[in-house]
Amino acid sequence: MSLLDGITLVLFQVHPDSGCLFTCGDGSFGQLGHGDYGSHCTPVKVSFFGNDHVEQIACGMRHSLVLLRDYSQTQVYGFGSGKRGQLGICRDKIKSVNLPQVTCGIEDIKIVSISANGDHSAALSADGHLYTWGRGFAGTSDSNTPKRLLSPLSFTGVALGWNHALVLTGDGKVFMLGGVHHGVLSDLEKMNLLKHASEAGLLRVLGVDGVKIKQISAGAEHSALVTVDGAIKMWGWGEHGQLGLGNTSDQIDPQTLSLHHEVWDEGSRIEVYCGSGFTYFVRSISSTKPENISES
Repeated sequence: MSLLDGITLVLFQVHPDSGCLFTCGDGSFGQLGHGDYGSHCTPVKVSFFGNDHVEQIACGMRHSLVLLRDYSQTQVYGFGSGKRGQLGICRDKIKSVNLPQVTCGIEDIKIVSISANGDHSAALSADGHLYTWGRGFAGTSDSNTPKRLLSPLSFTGVALGWNHALVLTGDGKVFMLGGVHHGVLSDLEKMNLLKHASEAGLLRVLGVDGVKIKQISAGAEHSALVTVDGAIKMWGWGEHGQLGLGNTSDQIDPQTLSLHHEVWDEGSRIEVYCGSGFTYFVRSISSTKPENISES
């Protein structure tokens, strides 16, 4: 399930080989995908997809993305507001669409995950490439169609905020795009010294050198990561206490979050999920021990 600011997309897995999509909430930009601009207070099936296999969904501020998979190809669809190019369906600017349309330029690429937030959209390919479209990062121009990030790195994860993005590499390193509000990324003076050799303007996250990261998440203007040994680090906008550090201060560098001692044990796995101004921490019990934890 994915939700953001008035829109909720619910994915019901009705069969191992098929997933049906239901939506409800604000549809004033067509982001529910029902062919109109009406809102719904109960979930309504998106008939456009029929019983096709909807594998993933992602919600932006006023737009939606769907990853549809069949036996021959993977396709990404966009619907809702497209004023910043976040639908990726046309090379020209488009105000909005109320029915899903295919995102252009990545039809022949095997996409394994999609992400959306604010007016940003992104997709990861099976070969580790990152594609972004919509609102530009850090002063770069908007893109009406997906553009591949020019980097030799192989990416396994992406998390989008309103003004920034986090990307995770296969070897557990975290880089960032954009973001100068409320210390979202880090001290810009220091970070300018760490620009990655790429036209994309990737920046390494400071304060986590030598630490392998297994999960990333981004809120409106705050960020979170989880290390392989279960440590949680938070930084960025903290006005509502969303950093979990016991105060409402902004943080320009990653700070380690202390959870109750009972939350972590050898059979636990910790995950973090950022909303616009709030954060969820999920503890799940695993039958295997987390990485880097040995028996005493």
